[in-house]
Parts: sequence; C-alpha cells; structure tokens
Amino acid sequence: MAPLREIHVLTLFPDLFEGFLRESILGKAVEDGRVAIRLLDFRTFATDKHHSADDVPYGGGSGMVLLPGPAVAALESLPPGTRKVLLTPQGARFDHAAAVRLAGEPRLALFCGRYEGFDERIRAHVDEELSLGDFVLQGGEVAAMAIVEALVRLLPGVLHNADSPREESFAGGLLEYPQYTRPREFRGVEVPEILLSGHHEEIRRWRRREALRRTLERRPELLATAPLTGEDRELLGRWSGGAVERWSGGSGEAQPEAKRRASPPGGGRDAVSGRRTKDEERRTPSRVHVVLVHHPIKSRVGGLITTSVTNLDIHDIARASRTYGVRAYHLVTPIALQQELVRGVASHWLEGESGERVPARAEALSLVRVAESFFAVTESVRAEAGVEPLVVMTTAAAGGRPTVGYGALRQRLRSEKRPVLLVFGTGWGLADELLDRADVLLDPIEASSDYNHLSVRVAVGICLDRLFGDR
Repeated sequence: MAPLREIHVLTLFPDLFEGFLRESILGKAVEDGRVAIRLLDFRTFATDKHHSADDVPYGGGSGMVLLPGPAVAALESLPPGTRKVLLTPQGARFDHAAAVRLAGEPRLALFCGRYEGFDERIRAHVDEELSLGDFVLQGGEVAAMAIVEALVRLLPGVLHNADSPREESFAGGLLEYPQYTRPREFRGVEVPEILLSGHHEEIRRWRRREALRRTLERRPELLATAPLTGEDRELLGRWSGGAVERWSGGSGEAQPEAKRRASPPGGGRDAVSGRRTKDEERRTPSRVHVVLVHHPIKSRVGGLITTSVTNLDIHDIARASRTYGVRAYHLVTPIALQQELVRGVASHWLEGESGERVPARAEALSLVRVAESFFAVTESVRAEAGVEPLVVMTTAAAGGRPTVGYGALRQRLRSEKRPVLLVFGTGWGLADELLDRADVLLDPIEASSDYNHLSVRVAVGICLDRLFGDR
C-alpha cells in the first residue's frame, strides 16, 4: 500500500491548526510536499441562514450536539478512497500500531467532535472511531494534532535519520532506552561509561537491557506482546520478582504447572496439589476485601476530586492481594470509561492467551472487581456474606480521629467472623465523609523521617504484610 499522501481535518475551528502546521518537522514535511494537510470547516456545509452546525439534544440535557447534515455532507465531499476516522472518547485507543496502520492509507480524514457530542447517525458515515485516552478535551482538534504528528513522522524522508522511527518508544514493543548528550557530567550525574566507549555492539546491548528494564518498571503489560529474545527473557526472569513470568532457562516457556505450584519449605501449601494446608487456612485473610477508592478523594488544597485509575495500581495491588490471600480487590470509580479500563485490563489476562502464558498474573487479576461507589462495594459484600462488613480505613493523617495500631487489629482479625473491607485512598487521601464511616481507622504508616508521601501501592503492601505476613 502506498504511504499516506493526504490528510483532511474536518473541524469547526480551522484556525487552531495555523501555527501547528507551520512549525518544526511537520511544517517542513508540508512545505516539501511529502504530505498535504487540508483543513475543512464543516460549518460551511450548513444550509440554513445562520450556518448552524449544532443544536440542542432531543430529550433534553446540557450542551449542544453536532448536527448530522453539515457533518455528513462534509464527509461525503472527500475524495474517493479516503479513510474516515471519527475522533471520540468512545473510540478505540490510538497507539503506535494504529499509527503505522493509518500511515499506510493514501488518504485519511479526521473528524473532530465538539461540544457535548454528535448526532448518533454520523457514525454510519465513518470507517472507524479513535480516542487518545480516558480524559476529556474541549474537542477533537488536539487529538487530531497528536495523530497527524504521529503519522507524518513515520512517512519516508520526513525524519533525517531513517532509523529514528524504529528506535523510539513503542516501535519495537518496548519503551525507549535512556538518552544522554553533552555535557559529560551534569550536576554530579555522569553519562554512562559504555556510551563513551565507541563499542557499538556493547552499546546496542546496553540500550536493549535498559529498554527492557524501563518497560518492566513502568509498563510491564507491554512485555506480553513485545518480541523477546532468549537473552531478553533470561534478563526479565532475573529482574522480575513476579512482574513477568519466571522464564525457565531463558527458553520463553513458562515453568511446568507442578513446578509453578510448589512452594518453598514452610510455605503452607501442599507441594503436589498446591492446595492450602490447614495451617495456612488459619492465617489466610479469606474474608478481607481490599478497596481502592478514586472518589470522593481529597485534593492537595482540601477540596473533593476524582482521581484516575492507573494500570500499575490495577496490577500491583492485585498481585499483593493474591500474595496475602485476600478475597477480592475492588476499585471504586464513578467514571464509566475508567470502569471499562479496569475490566479491559482484567479481561486481557483472564480471557486471552496472555493468561495462559502467565498464569500467575491471571490468578492475581481474577481478584479484581470494579464499583461505581464505596456504597456499592459495601452492599455487594453484605449481600454475599449476609452481614454488614467491618470497615477498616487507612489514612496518612487521622485529623484527630482515634486510630488503632496494626498489632491490635491483627489480633482482632484472627477472631473476626464478618467480612472486612480494608480501604485505601488515592490522591491526598479519603474524603472525610468516608473516614467518618470507618469502624476502625488504622494508624498512619510512619518511618524515621518526616517525609510521608508513599504511593498507594507501597502503602497497600506495607499494610497487608503488617496485618497478614508471617510473624
């Protein structure tokens, strides 16, 4: 297929693109004729005297909705063979693979939504829908700019270094390795010696190792689909600590099931069946539910906010929950797109081949639940158990409320028959309205320093170990 030669951007605000299309590599590509970018104001296709492109929604509601008439007329005016893309939060996630695919289309059109959305009937006149991610913008123009830049830099001759698109983050399935330039030493930090050695093969190996390390630390889910060599797998198995499967001998195959199930001496599991022994059953907090709340949450200045779900929180807290034997891990967010993110991450490991290849990760993700409110969590747990749960909340600052130490709570939980909700907040902590509903408020985690700003993933691990670790 011929490379992309023409991009049409359908927008109500073409002036927003004026500076963007003139600057840097993109401006040079347009000037050199490597790609033509045409702006089309679909308001000009309106047929009424006011040139209306939007109207109030049927059924009531706030905001305005884009009319189908001007939008469809503009789409139908495009040259034959143009692939038409609607930019909407409901679309598939735009990523490097999508960029490579669209860069192979000879003609492309990006339709920028605005206001509260667009008439549903416009969907029938596009070929696909794309989204930059789970956040809200004023309109699709910023998304269109991001997509245009991602596509144009992939075109032949646009970048002076032909290897650049192949070496950057995501191009090879991994995050990019660290980069350095002059000076050799900056504020006490020196450039790694290997990069000054002139040994090209050793530099290549160092960069590959650092790309693997960075991906493992920051975006481990990318490793499920990245093309890995035997050397890569050996390194990951050495570093992982459970972040990816422990590779057997660097072969790329997971360990046999019987070997994977076996535990170290004293681990409390039968080495053949993998089932918990009676001794382990007594220690396992099988009635405990870990709850991570994203709303209502305190902001830095004391207001109430909703925080974003992160992929690391989904994976790492699920793994900690499974390690300490809790019953379930609930993420609380009222945002539908964030709920779908959680379900999508879990289903990737539970329903696809990734779970078969990394069964330990699938086992952890099977604990994940999602709820729109803390009330919904308490109701579902109460309905399942037939009794109100004991609500244990955590905080970095008790605000004068009485708290309970870990030793006392640990002792209480040994005889507690009710289900237990162990609740953690994101942002700057749980809102007061939630803390006021706690049956037990745990002592804040304190260290020898006056610094108190742990990530919630670390806090969950510390709390679970203090309450349920072997002592």
